[in-house]
Amino acid sequence: MKFPLIVHLILFSWLAAVPANDPDIRKLSSREIINEGEEYVYEVSWTVFKLGTIHLKVSPRYTVEARVNSYPSVPFVDLHSAHYSEMDSSFYSIGSHTAEKKETDWWGVNYIYDLPQRRLIIEETHQKDLESPPFSRQIKDTLGLPSVNFVDGLAIAFLPRLYIHSAQSMDVPTVLYGKIGTTTYDFTGYKTTEDIEALDDPVRVVEVNGTTTAVGIYGMTGDFTGWFSDDDAAVPIKGKLKVLIGSVTVELIKWNRKGWNPPQ
Repeated sequence: MKFPLIVHLILFSWLAAVPANDPDIRKLSSREIINEGEEYVYEVSWTVFKLGTIHLKVSPRYTVEARVNSYPSVPFVDLHSAHYSEMDSSFYSIGSHTAEKKETDWWGVNYIYDLPQRRLIIEETHQKDLESPPFSRQIKDTLGLPSVNFVDGLAIAFLPRLYIHSAQSMDVPTVLYGKIGTTTYDFTGYKTTEDIEALDDPVRVVEVNGTTTAVGIYGMTGDFTGWFSDDDAAVPIKGKLKVLIGSVTVELIKWNRKGWNPPQ
């Protein structure tokens, strides 16, 4: 049993919801959302079992890094992976890399985007550790892109942060594991509250529902629901999505963002 990187979509779970009386249709600014040096730690759980953590670090240059680690107490699981995404100011993907530790080495996939030619070059990498350059690179495939505006990896969870205060539906081309699909986001401005273990009082959030035809890590596909902080930061607070083992929950447990705490 392994758990997914939600960083692909970060973040989703249930609770009774209250509709917004007057949804704000404005689009947030990426400069409002991205905060220098912000970090977030999420815990991944399946039913009553806590599986591990996702540690996100975000740069003002629209890059995000995620480290995924399973808990030592989880039987038959020893998962350690790293994920990097580079985005433009609209949170569309312009580059990404992922690597997973297998025994003593790290095996990865590097996405090289040739946007003028609308193509994606998929490169397999092999390295001793994350700090050293790959000692092996091999081009595995080249794909045509349907658009220059698309998401992959961690960008799947960042794009909706711009639109949580709007009322619209968006279909976005999506690249996961070398395959192209579509992710549909449904934005309604639906406001509610969510409980998280890190705080005594509920967090004010905006709900986003969606579905993806792309298949991600450990079978992540299909319907998802995410809750983002009901403010201009639009931080992913909690989420639920489907993987091979069923439905997993990703929940914010630590944060470091200047001048910010989850709204209550």
